[in-house]
Amino acid sequence: MLSQSTTRHYVIALADQQGIRYQATPADELADIATQLAGDEVLTDEIEDLIVALRRASVISRKEMVDLLGRYLTENLRA
Repeated sequence: MLSQSTTRHYVIALADQQGIRYQATPADELADIATQLAGDEVLTDEIEDLIVALRRASVISRKEMVDLLGRYLTENLRA
Protein backbone atom coordinates (compact mmCIF):
# COMPACT_ATOMS: atom_id res chain seq x y z
CA MET A 1 0.00 0.00 0.00
CA LEU A 2 1.20 3.52 -0.76
CA SER A 3 2.08 5.74 2.18
CA GLN A 4 0.22 9.00 2.67
CA SER A 5 3.23 10.92 1.41
CA THR A 6 3.43 8.70 -1.67
CA THR A 7 -0.32 8.99 -2.37
CA ARG A 8 -0.18 12.75 -1.95
CA HIS A 9 2.88 13.03 -4.21
CA TYR A 10 1.33 10.69 -6.79
CA VAL A 11 -1.83 12.79 -7.04
CA ILE A 12 0.09 16.07 -7.22
CA ALA A 13 2.50 14.71 -9.84
CA LEU A 14 -0.31 13.29 -11.98
CA ALA A 15 -2.26 16.54 -11.83
CA ASP A 16 0.86 18.56 -12.70
CA GLN A 17 1.73 16.21 -15.57
CA GLN A 18 -1.77 16.59 -17.02
CA GLY A 19 -2.03 20.33 -16.28
CA ILE A 20 -5.05 19.72 -14.05
CA ARG A 21 -6.15 22.14 -11.34
CA TYR A 22 -9.28 21.94 -9.23
CA GLN A 23 -11.89 24.56 -9.95
CA ALA A 24 -15.19 24.52 -8.10
CA THR A 25 -18.22 24.22 -10.35
CA PRO A 26 -21.66 25.73 -9.75
CA ALA A 27 -22.79 22.22 -8.72
CA ASP A 28 -20.01 22.16 -6.09
CA GLU A 29 -21.13 25.51 -4.72
CA LEU A 30 -24.76 24.33 -4.62
CA ALA A 31 -23.72 21.17 -2.79
CA ASP A 32 -21.79 23.26 -0.24
CA ILE A 33 -24.85 25.43 0.38
CA ALA A 34 -27.16 22.42 0.70
CA THR A 35 -24.72 20.77 3.13
CA GLN A 36 -24.57 23.91 5.27
CA LEU A 37 -28.35 24.27 5.28
CA ALA A 38 -28.62 20.66 6.44
CA GLY A 39 -26.39 21.53 9.37
CA ASP A 40 -23.53 19.38 8.15
CA GLU A 41 -19.94 20.34 7.50
CA VAL A 42 -17.88 18.61 4.84
CA LEU A 43 -14.40 19.94 4.31
CA THR A 44 -12.14 18.62 1.60
CA ASP A 45 -8.45 19.31 1.27
CA GLU A 46 -6.45 20.11 -1.84
CA ILE A 47 -5.58 16.47 -2.52
CA GLU A 48 -9.20 15.32 -2.38
CA ASP A 49 -10.12 18.19 -4.70
CA LEU A 50 -7.32 17.25 -7.12
CA ILE A 51 -8.54 13.65 -7.22
CA VAL A 52 -12.02 14.91 -8.17
CA ALA A 53 -10.50 17.21 -10.80
CA LEU A 54 -8.55 14.30 -12.29
CA ARG A 55 -11.77 12.32 -12.60
CA ARG A 56 -13.66 15.23 -14.14
CA ALA A 57 -10.90 15.52 -16.75
CA SER A 58 -11.15 11.74 -17.43
CA VAL A 59 -7.52 11.26 -16.43
CA ILE A 60 -8.58 8.55 -13.97
CA SER A 61 -11.57 6.21 -13.94
CA ARG A 62 -14.35 6.26 -11.35
CA LYS A 63 -12.85 3.19 -9.73
CA GLU A 64 -9.41 4.82 -9.59
CA MET A 65 -10.97 7.93 -8.05
CA VAL A 66 -12.71 5.91 -5.34
CA ASP A 67 -9.55 3.86 -4.70
CA LEU A 68 -7.36 6.96 -4.41
CA LEU A 69 -9.85 8.78 -2.17
CA GLY A 70 -10.23 5.73 0.04
CA ARG A 71 -6.48 5.20 0.31
CA TYR A 72 -5.82 8.87 0.99
CA LEU A 73 -8.55 9.18 3.63
CA THR A 74 -7.52 5.93 5.34
CA GLU A 75 -3.94 7.08 5.48
CA ASN A 76 -4.99 10.41 6.95
CA LEU A 77 -6.92 8.65 9.73
CA ARG A 78 -3.75 6.78 10.69
CA ALA A 79 -1.62 9.94 10.82
